[in-house]
Amino acid sequence: IVESVSTFIRNNTRMSRYIVIMAGGTGTRLWPLSRKSRPKQFHPLLSPNTLLQETFERAQKVVPVSQIYIATTRAYRDLVTEDLPDVAQDNIIIEPAAKSTAPAIALAALTITLRDGDASVATIASDHAIANANECASALTASFEAVETQPTSIATIGINPTHPSTAFGYIKIGKELDGTFSKRVFIADAFKEKPKAATARKYLAGWEYLWNAGYFTFRTESFLECIRELAPDIHAPLTKI
Repeated sequence: IVESVSTFIRNNTRMSRYIVIMAGGTGTRLWPLSRKSRPKQFHPLLSPNTLLQETFERAQKVVPVSQIYIATTRAYRDLVTEDLPDVAQDNIIIEPAAKSTAPAIALAALTITLRDGDASVATIASDHAIANANECASALTASFEAVETQPTSIATIGINPTHPSTAFGYIKIGKELDGTFSKRVFIADAFKEKPKAATARKYLAGWEYLWNAGYFTFRTESFLECIRELAPDIHAPLTKI
């Protein structure tokens, strides 16, 4: 788990870092503004820019434009191109079917590892409103540092909770890792799904529970090996694709 801070990119590893913006969701929770034809990531909610454009700007604080990929479905390819004309067409990963998050991440990991066998990838949401872009960039950078020193691990970003939310999953912090990171890095002791109100209040009272942002960073080779071993139903179609 990477706790949220500073912007530091190590030049000797920068070329192997990639960000994949997950932009295939249909945005059902923001209906009726968010429609199947134009889900929430393609709407300007907090600024003149759409949420996808704001996400792309944050990603550029961490990696070059050439190392930013967009994962989406065929239905949204034109909207992605319209919002992000600087993204090369080869960097738009089209999911052949909407099969939820894990298969989409696996397809992105396979696409990138076929182009760069020494890649580290961070997958981030396209529809989050984030006030402090530099803090977000710092946390992502620390997650890359973590998986570069722990190559068989997957890093996830935790957010300090501000209220006892029952709408988020939580991560319980375990032992802190030794090492030179731009942020504090911990072992994830447990993952807790959306709790009831009383449990959420208990989590808020202790320092060891963070909201799960759903941002994951990994070495592609290690991640695809996990998929092969633990999710063969995802791995088999990948080989065909």
